Amino acid sequence: MPEPELSEKIASYIQNRAVARSEKLEKDAGKQPKEAGEDLRESSQKRAEHEASFKPAAWLSDAAARAKQISVVTHALKFTHTDAKGSSIYLQKTIDDSEKLGYLSTSTLFEMKADVVGNAAALDVAGLLRLEDAEHISLINHIAQGDNSALAPFAENDDQLAEWVNGFKSVLIDKELSSHKLAKQLYFPISDGGYHLLSPLFASSLAQALYQRVTEARYSDQAIASRKARREEKYGDSETVDYPGVAVQNFGGTKPQNVSQLNSGRGGKSFLMSCQPPIWRKQEKPPTAGKNSFWREYERRAWKTAKELKDYLIRIKGRSSTKARRDVRAELVDELIDTLFLHAAEVISLTEQRGWSAQSALPLAEQLWLDPLRDDEEFQHKRDAKDWQIEIAERFASWLNRKLENDKLVMKDAEYREWFGLVKEKFKRELEDFAS
Repeated sequence: MPEPELSEKIASYIQNRAVARSEKLEKDAGKQPKEAGEDLRESSQKRAEHEASFKPAAWLSDAAARAKQISVVTHALKFTHTDAKGSSIYLQKTIDDSEKLGYLSTSTLFEMKADVVGNAAALDVAGLLRLEDAEHISLINHIAQGDNSALAPFAENDDQLAEWVNGFKSVLIDKELSSHKLAKQLYFPISDGGYHLLSPLFASSLAQALYQRVTEARYSDQAIASRKARREEKYGDSETVDYPGVAVQNFGGTKPQNVSQLNSGRGGKSFLMSCQPPIWRKQEKPPTAGKNSFWREYERRAWKTAKELKDYLIRIKGRSSTKARRDVRAELVDELIDTLFLHAAEVISLTEQRGWSAQSALPLAEQLWLDPLRDDEEFQHKRDAKDWQIEIAERFASWLNRKLENDKLVMKDAEYREWFGLVKEKFKRELEDFAS
């Protein structure tokens, strides 16, 4: 049984409609030119007729008569096409539905918000039927379940109450179920040579639930405060919730109200969740496949930059040295060194696999560089000595000279010492940055 609160909401709703209507009449009357000696009795009569029409019993009788102009639905046809004339459906939720289904559907919603389609002039009736009690159960749901107690206090007799109930129930019933040429239609063959006509409908109630959930996660005061706290690296009272890859589908164009009432409230927007399969991400592994495995992976990452540097040096060969040309060369070499150290940093970050170098074929210098958390006292002593940095710098200088040298370019000791010195300087800067 609904609480008296629902009856109070009905009375308040009718009163608010009366006030809004009265204000509109007064505003319209103010726009009309008034003639001298206007009959005040006519004005009083109109006011009395207005007040009488908004007495609860009279207004409910009128609303019950107009209810056939609209339909309360959970699955609406006009989302398929706004000019479709077929039937929409109201799905009466049952307790067992959510237990039977293993996927998200309208029946899995705890609070299913019904939509309204039909004549926009009768949407005030829809507003009445969607009033909810303290348990969030709407008036139309009470009526559908045979509970008419919220309307009973306004009825003058049982016949009038029955008239209201039958009128309001009409919003749940399509007297003639039909499809339409603009609706989606699937002709499904059956055993006797006939077919079932299946017409998939848009789940408006489910779309509304998704819209409310995503909107609240994005724009509620609590969500905004949580994201602000995260950006500022401060403690927040609640979690931040994100829905990645959400698409927006629009219905109704500039007139979303022609589709349904809930669609109008959403501005025609409906969210689509991403159904993309997971994106495969390569799992980083330490370079244990041979003594040159670290440098093979590095060359795979750096070959384009090395080729660009080589082509540039060939292009400017024989030309006078200028600051602009030296800057270009230095920038490309820095990129190669940064790529080297970035590749090393990715290997060093594999802290869960610490100690992996003990079973690898890498030279000791590379083991000391790439596996800093290895639990080995002698190993750590050699690492602290930092002699291995010289060997790494030598390895890079030799590698780069080989990549650049050809019949047009001859890489000599001067270039070798240049590359060697740049890598040593990079190690030194990284050590200083760590210390600071």
